[in-house]
Amino acid sequence: MSPLSAFAFYPVWALALLVGFVSLRLGRSRGYALPLLCFAQGVWVTGLVLFATPATSHLAERVLPSGIVQAAGFIHAAEALTPRPRRKLVAGAWMATFATAALGAVAPRLFYGPGARGAGPAFLPFATVGVVAAVVMLAYLATRALRAVGDQRSALLALLGAALLGCLGGGGALTVFVLGLAPLWIAAPLMLGSTLLAAHATLGREQGKARALVRSGIVYAVITAGVSAVFTTGYALALPYLVPAQGSTLTFVAGALAITFFAALPVEPLRQIVVDGIGRRVARDPIGVRDLAEAVDRSEARADQAERLAEMGRIVSAVAHEIRNPLGVMLAQAKILERRGADPDTLDDLRREIGSARRFLDDLLRYGKPRPLDLAPVEVLPEVSRAAEATRAAFGELASPVDVAGDETLVAELDRAALGDVVKVLVHNALAALSAAGEGGRVSIDVAPEGDEVIVRVTDDGPGVPVEIEPRLFEPFVTGRGRDASHPGTGLGLAIAARWTERHGGSLCHERPPAGGARFVARFPRSARVVNAAPMDQTRAR
Repeated sequence: MSPLSAFAFYPVWALALLVGFVSLRLGRSRGYALPLLCFAQGVWVTGLVLFATPATSHLAERVLPSGIVQAAGFIHAAEALTPRPRRKLVAGAWMATFATAALGAVAPRLFYGPGARGAGPAFLPFATVGVVAAVVMLAYLATRALRAVGDQRSALLALLGAALLGCLGGGGALTVFVLGLAPLWIAAPLMLGSTLLAAHATLGREQGKARALVRSGIVYAVITAGVSAVFTTGYALALPYLVPAQGSTLTFVAGALAITFFAALPVEPLRQIVVDGIGRRVARDPIGVRDLAEAVDRSEARADQAERLAEMGRIVSAVAHEIRNPLGVMLAQAKILERRGADPDTLDDLRREIGSARRFLDDLLRYGKPRPLDLAPVEVLPEVSRAAEATRAAFGELASPVDVAGDETLVAELDRAALGDVVKVLVHNALAALSAAGEGGRVSIDVAPEGDEVIVRVTDDGPGVPVEIEPRLFEPFVTGRGRDASHPGTGLGLAIAARWTERHGGSLCHERPPAGGARFVARFPRSARVVNAAPMDQTRAR
C-alpha cells in the first residue's frame, strides 16, 4: 500500500477522535460508552495509517490487532442505550478484547507474517473465533433492537449497522488483506460509515441543551481545525524567514520558540474572533465565548426572576385563601337574600361580580404557582379540537364558529392539559373580541409541523389587538377588555399561555394578518425541551 493511501484513512481517524473527545467533554447522558467506542475505532485506524507509511509499518503490525476492541465498544454503547445495562457483560467484553489485542501487540507473528502478509500459525483459529464472536455480537445487538421501542429501537438499529460495518472494516478488511485478496484501504469507507452511525446512535440520545451543545461542539471543532490549519500553514511557511539563519541548533530552537510565542499572542485572539464569527453564522446554538457569557447572563436573570415568581406564588396562595372564604360566604348570603325576595337583578349582578372575582383568583393562582409539566406523547390536532370546542360551548349558542384544520397524524411530547389551556386562552380571547365587536366573524385554527416544532395558529377577523397595548401584550394584568365588558378579562390569560409555551421550550407571539384581525402563533418543540422556571419576557416573537 502506497503512503498516499494513508490519506484515505485521515478523515475516518479525525472523525472518530473528534466525536470521541467532543462527547467526552460536552456529553452528559451516556457516560463514557461513545468516547470509548470512538477511541477504539481511532486506535484501529491509527494502525492503518501507520501501516500505510513504510517508516512505521513495523509498529503497525502491533497495532492492527487492536481492531477487535471495537466489539467491546459496540456492546458497551448498546448497553448504555438501555435502562438497565449489564455491567458484567460490558466488563467481560472489554477484558477479552483487550487480552486479544495485547497478545497481538506482543507477538504479531502469531497472526501474520512480515508486513501483515500471509497467515501466521494462530491466524486461522483466531479468525474463526473472531467470526463467531462477531456473529454473536451482531445477533445480540439485533435482539436488543427488536425488543426496544421508539427512539431506543432506532438508536440500537443504527448501532447495529455501525457494528456490522465495523466488523467488515476491522477484522474483515484485515483478513482479506492478510490473505492477499484485497487492499487494506477498503477499510476506510466501511469505518467511516461505522463511525457516523455510531455517533448518530449515541449522540442522538442526548437530550435538550446537551444535544445542542454536543452538536455545536462538533461544528466549532471543524471550524477551529479549518482556521487553525490556514494560520499554522502560513506561519510554518514564514518561520524559516523569521528565525536568524546563523548560529547553532540551540540558538535556532530558542529563536523559533521566542518568535512563536510572540506571534501567538496577537494571533490567538484573532483566531478566536474568526472562529466565533463563523460559528455564530453557521451553528444553530453558538458556543463562542461571547455567546456563553450572554447565556450565563440570561440564566442569572432567569434564576432571579424565578426566585421572585416563587415568592409571588407564596403571596398569591395566602391572598387567595383569605379571599375565597369571604366569596363563599357572599354566595351563601345571596341565596338567603333570594329566598327573602331580594331584587333578582341585584342578585344577578352580585353573583356576576363574585364569579368574576373567583375567575381572577383562579387565573392568579395558575400564573403565580404553575404546576410541574406532565409530558407524554400527544395527538395534537384532536387535543386542540377538544379545547376549542369546549371554549366555544362556554360562550353559548351565539358564539362565532371555530374552524380547526391541520395534520391529523402529528404527535408531540407535550403536557396535554397545558396545550389545552393555551388553546382555550387564545380561542376565548378571539371569541370575546368578535362578541365585543358585535359583528359576524370566524375563528380559524391551523395545526402544522415546522421543522422540529409544532405550530398552532389561532386567527380571527375581529378588530385586532389595540396598538397601545401591543408592546406589553404578554405582561400580566394587561388586557384590552375592561371590567364592564360582556366578557371581562383579568389580563392574565395571555401571560399564562405564554408561560406554558416557554416552559415547554417554545414561544408565543402575536401577528397582524394582512386582512385584519389578530393571529397568535404558539410554537412547541416536538420532543421534550423543558424550561420549568421560564421568566415572563416582554418579547415573545422569535
